[in-house]
Amino acid sequence: MNKTPSQFERETVAGLQRRSRRAFLTAAVAALAGAGISKWLNIRPEVDGLASPFRKAMEFNAGIARRIFRERALAPEFAQSKAVRSFRRNGDIGLSEIRPEDWRLQLVGVSNPASYAQYSRDVSSWTYGMNASSGAAPNLHATVAPKKLSMHEEDAKGAAVKMKAMEMPEDMSAGVPGLLLTMADIRKLPHVEMVSEFKCIEGWSEIVYWGGVRLRDFLVAYPPQRARDSQSAPTERATAFSKYVGLDTPDGQYYVGIEGEVALHPQTLLAYELNGQPLSPEHGAPLRLVTPLKYGIKQLKQIGRITYSNVRPHDFWHEQGYDYYAGL
Repeated sequence: MNKTPSQFERETVAGLQRRSRRAFLTAAVAALAGAGISKWLNIRPEVDGLASPFRKAMEFNAGIARRIFRERALAPEFAQSKAVRSFRRNGDIGLSEIRPEDWRLQLVGVSNPASYAQYSRDVSSWTYGMNASSGAAPNLHATVAPKKLSMHEEDAKGAAVKMKAMEMPEDMSAGVPGLLLTMADIRKLPHVEMVSEFKCIEGWSEIVYWGGVRLRDFLVAYPPQRARDSQSAPTERATAFSKYVGLDTPDGQYYVGIEGEVALHPQTLLAYELNGQPLSPEHGAPLRLVTPLKYGIKQLKQIGRITYSNVRPHDFWHEQGYDYYAGL
């Protein structure tokens, strides 16, 4: 039997009402479930700035990334013609206007540091003169320091920027022994070039032409404790080192930690050139970290200190709740 228009309209309205009620009940149940989950998450204990379920999820993802971070996991490299002419600036936390001649790389954790000409009984006492444009007037390289001071320490008098105290597990009340390296020391190591994609955690990326030294070559030249006296080959000695490398800016305001696998990766560089020219201050002069399998937040600019450690170093963005490993 054919339905009249009025019957059809009534049935249609009734059907819509039933569906609306079901949709409302479904939405209400979903909202209550969401509220319950949110409340449950809010009462979960925090781990490194995140609710523990989120932190566990990040650690799970990081575990997968770390397992594939081997030499076979190489980032794509490109022709120099693909590199951008003007690399985008990304962040300036920790960047100081220091004069290039006042810069020193503080190296902590090297084996038998007193055997090197660049030895300092307390690298943390090193301070930096400001760039001439800042108006500061630090004294220039002084005459030979008295014997009670180690190499370079006399240069630091009257300088303007000093790194904050180190966070070290052992007692360092007597000072932090290590090396104070210059760019001349860095440039003595094998020079390499790499054109790779720089990826920012904000979602943008650019292809960049870098020049510098592999961090693994740096580790061979300045091996960590317990590695230098090994009878194995130089590269093997470098791989037998601490689990982590910590890097800080000269003022200590920005800092990252990377795993040993990252430090030894063939595409991890201590870069001092961009597009064949020395780094500019906004891109981390005189020395920065480059590792294309990590986001830009891990590629610290203007390195002031490198620390070898078996204890995971502190990390600026990890303290803000981000993944410590921040890999791709």
